[in-house]
Amino acid sequence: MLRWLASWAARYAPTVEQQAQKALPELRMELFQAEQRILDAQVHADYYRSRLVFCESVLKNGIEQVSDQRREPQTAIATPRTGPKLTTAQSA
Repeated sequence: MLRWLASWAARYAPTVEQQAQKALPELRMELFQAEQRILDAQVHADYYRSRLVFCESVLKNGIEQVSDQRREPQTAIATPRTGPKLTTAQSA
């Protein structure tokens, strides 16, 4: 009986390759979710950074000057963000 059980386990036990193949979709989803949390955190940080700059300028210049500056059209200077690079899932 023990010999039969050992041969059955050797024949039907998942191999390391099969286990890796089974784990790939879940790992890819976890990586995607982690990257999404990073992007969400960057959006939140940008939001609070802009609020902080606004409040500091109100304290420094007064609300009248700040509101007048916000009404004037400003030229937006695009600053490239140096953040993490998103990975792409490669299908095998």
